[in-house]
Amino acid sequence: MTLASWAKVEAEAARMSKADPKSIAARTDIDAFVWKAPHLEADVAKQPIDAGSMASMQALAAERGLGAKIRALFAGEIVNASENRPALHWALRGGGAGIPAVDAMNREAAKAAAFAKDVLGGGLGFTVKTILHVGIGGSDLGPRLIWDALRDYESKGLELKFCANVDPEDFHEATAGVDPKSTLVLVVSKSLKTPETASNAKLAREWLVKHLGETEANNHLAAVSSAPDKAKAWGAAEARIFPMDEAVGGRYSVWSSVGLSLQIALGTDRWSRFLKGGAEMDAHFRDTPLARNTPARLAMMDVFLHTALGIPSRTVLAYAHRLRKLPDFLQQLEMESNGKSAADAPGGMVDPTAPIVWGSVGTLGQHSFHQLLHQGMRDTAIEFVAALDAGAGDKTRGRELLANAFAQAEGLLAGRSAKEAEAQLAAQGKTGEKAKDQARHMHMEGGRGSTTVLLDNLSPESVGALIAMYEHRTFAAGVLWGINPFDQWGVERGKVLAEELDKAIAGGDAGKRDPSTLRLVERARKNFRG
Repeated sequence: MTLASWAKVEAEAARMSKADPKSIAARTDIDAFVWKAPHLEADVAKQPIDAGSMASMQALAAERGLGAKIRALFAGEIVNASENRPALHWALRGGGAGIPAVDAMNREAAKAAAFAKDVLGGGLGFTVKTILHVGIGGSDLGPRLIWDALRDYESKGLELKFCANVDPEDFHEATAGVDPKSTLVLVVSKSLKTPETASNAKLAREWLVKHLGETEANNHLAAVSSAPDKAKAWGAAEARIFPMDEAVGGRYSVWSSVGLSLQIALGTDRWSRFLKGGAEMDAHFRDTPLARNTPARLAMMDVFLHTALGIPSRTVLAYAHRLRKLPDFLQQLEMESNGKSAADAPGGMVDPTAPIVWGSVGTLGQHSFHQLLHQGMRDTAIEFVAALDAGAGDKTRGRELLANAFAQAEGLLAGRSAKEAEAQLAAQGKTGEKAKDQARHMHMEGGRGSTTVLLDNLSPESVGALIAMYEHRTFAAGVLWGINPFDQWGVERGKVLAEELDKAIAGGDAGKRDPSTLRLVERARKNFRG
């Protein structure tokens, strides 16, 4: 990589790698490392960064032209160079008036909103009690996350079920105890050729036909797809087919008709407030200088931690049951966007790029993999996500939840010396050589940094702002790494190979392949033969 600013970043990383993380975290300029944005703040004061390291990242952002790239994104210009497309997911939240493609998207959004109103008003000719949402990847992960986050768990209203896995057990689980007479099946797939979704769409229609008959089954179908002919062939009426714009990538698409099932199940008010929160984060990212721009600064920190310091992964810990799908969602958003090895900008690519993203619900992880975080030999950047209104109205348990999140972050940084462990054991009446030996095992090095993303609350606005923040952070990091965060050729390659191998297993020519794959195909052929 030939950018002049990168040499300064590397020098800062070398300096920070020799510094004591606990001393860095004992900073007197803490306010400069609590980054605020609409509905949330990111406290990065425990991370191994300081004014010097962030100044070097600001210089990299300037040389990469991040500010100009942000302006191009919101002007509807081509930012997905390999596919010659703009990226217009942000416009789905209410921006972009006057951009021709956005005007067309708004007309489709109005059509989807009218359909949602029709469903809720009984306009389909039957009362919808369940929506079966069939999709995979970006057509599944975002809607699952938002349904968990914003649904009314006490309501006996409309229920939303999801089916994504090609394994038919997923379909059987999703439809167990569900009445076909009151079910709307919504298939979400741009091409309707994705094998998993095509298979589940077929299963869903067969399930409806079995219970309702051919004609009535079609009345229970709707599709979000850019392949209207295939959707019609499946059985969806033209008025119930909602296109997916090519300028909106799947992992950025929950705001679009991909979220139609949410728009129906959550209701107009919660859906509109969710969009509003995302739009507020858009305005912050678009209009705030980079020195105070929270998604942009988080992206700068990501590049510093994962590339300059070489930390290979980021562990996302959601201290909110409603956000339990957040790590899954971020795995796709970040690794599919920035897991690349082809430069998309002058000056080459900063290597390595995206971290491995993984995680879980925080309090569950405390009783499993947090052991590795505290005492293991693997390095990871850690991100806590919590909300100030934790506890769903139960203030005592809400305090316990936040206390657990804050305690984990503090413990990872502070650690515990063998001497401190000995003192703890002595207070319990344990002394001597056995106590000293036990203290050795209780030692925790500490010095492990973390970020705490703290939401004002778990309102639709805050959740919308959180998701938009992660989208913009991902985009900005891609710009800084010098790659295109909007294509996914690795995913496309896997789809092509799967189609070829499906035909080979069915008895077709397997072609020239590695010996292991050929052997596996032959094994599968024997199992499915006859």
